[in-house]
Amino acid sequence: MLCRLLILDDHLMLTQSLARLLSEQTDLQVLGEFGTGNDLLAWLANAGTSPADVLLLDLHLPAPDGLTLLPHLRRQWPELRVLVFSTAATPELLGRLAAAGASGFVPKSADANQLFHAIRAVHAGQLAFPKCGEGTAPPPTDPLEEQMQRLSPREKEIVGLVRAGLTTREMAEQLYLSEFTVSTHRRNIMHKLKLHNVAALVQFAHEKGL
Repeated sequence: MLCRLLILDDHLMLTQSLARLLSEQTDLQVLGEFGTGNDLLAWLANAGTSPADVLLLDLHLPAPDGLTLLPHLRRQWPELRVLVFSTAATPELLGRLAAAGASGFVPKSADANQLFHAIRAVHAGQLAFPKCGEGTAPPPTDPLEEQMQRLSPREKEIVGLVRAGLTTREMAEQLYLSEFTVSTHRRNIMHKLKLHNVAALVQFAHEKGL
């Protein structure tokens, strides 16, 4: 049975590569790729009551983030099953995802066959959460490590560019993003890291080797 897929991830190159990989499977069809939750919500609002079967959802997004989106998606589009495809998660986070309505979780470190299997399982109405120890990370004890886990790959990239002294315009040109998107990422980074100025962000980047 054909599985109609949506992908929500703000990393454009990853999303495009993932869409090509999934489309090579005869039973998987990618209907849409989105970089922000608001883009996805706008598309869903115009797509009817049963727009797709499975959403691949990254948690680390410009506001609204994945955890914020999940309950809303389950209320508004209950037939759309959500498979979280994100960085490694703690057992506590997996519990929160299940409580919020996710049907499964696959770490981005998984191989293609693991992802295909999880998509098909979720499409069939099954849950696809990893067993204890698979795709999970122990709760961090170092506050800096905990902060690092909050950042998406794109956000880490932007932190490195801030440390290098690039302006917002220079970052936008290098990353092929708008200046507004870069500014949004920076605000989200500061919020996640609980930092209040660029100097503190540069110090954080130096300490983490970004």
